[in-house]
Amino acid sequence: MVPSALYQKLLDLSKKHADPASLEEILAIRSPDAIHAWGHRYLVTRNPLLGDRMDNEAFKAHLCSTGPYLGDGTNKVHSITIDEHQRTSVVHMSYFLQAAKAEEVVEQDLIWTLKFTEDEDVDKILIKETVEFIDAAASSRLGEIIRSIHGEVTEDVRGGITLRGF
Repeated sequence: MVPSALYQKLLDLSKKHADPASLEEILAIRSPDAIHAWGHRYLVTRNPLLGDRMDNEAFKAHLCSTGPYLGDGTNKVHSITIDEHQRTSVVHMSYFLQAAKAEEVVEQDLIWTLKFTEDEDVDKILIKETVEFIDAAASSRLGEIIRSIHGEVTEDVRGGITLRGF
């Protein structure tokens, strides 16, 4: 059975989000009012640097602020589940992250939930919400390695590398 145009569009956007070619690409597939957030609720409520819901400008700043602390890494998409009716997808993937100037690679096994715009023209559909459910232990370990090499991260850094003690 051939997938519908809507299914294919949601799948393509999900793949591009999981493995963007560039910062420009990940921002280009997001709606102008898109929001990024973290889950799990218990983790987020106890770690203020995960609590901020980010608009595109803040999301870009987050990506730019963490980049200097990370070396080149790879990723692997394990699965993508698409719900055309709800216009959502769930991406299970791993980022194999390495702190800049470090040898240890930390696998960040995570889940992304994506919501898409309601445009009737399939070609105009974009991502309107991303929620990143991170592995707190992996994030904490990566942050520990980063701090041992680079010292404390700057105040503008958000995300998993700010976690401690998991």
